[in-house]
Amino acid sequence: MVKVVEIADMKWAVGNGNVLITYALGSCIGVVLYDPVEMVGAMLHSMLPLSRSDPDKARKNPYMYTDTGVELLLRKVFDLGATRKNLVAKVA
Repeated sequence: MVKVVEIADMKWAVGNGNVLITYALGSCIGVVLYDPVEMVGAMLHSMLPLSRSDPDKARKNPYMYTDTGVELLLRKVFDLGATRKNLVAKVA
């Protein structure tokens, strides 16, 4: 199954045969975490670095900001069964 991660979005996948993809990163930041042992992965496509620039927007969509989005990204992969020692991280 292919899941498209939109701008200011996060998606995750568990198991073999799943693909996470995003388009048009441009000046945005893409962060991917993957545990190859548990086959758990997640991708964040954030637009802006710090949520303090607009706390109201950050409350409405925490994935828009890297600081709040990465926290949720980590929480999600651990909730899905990933372990810290197995995590592989990529940032673009």
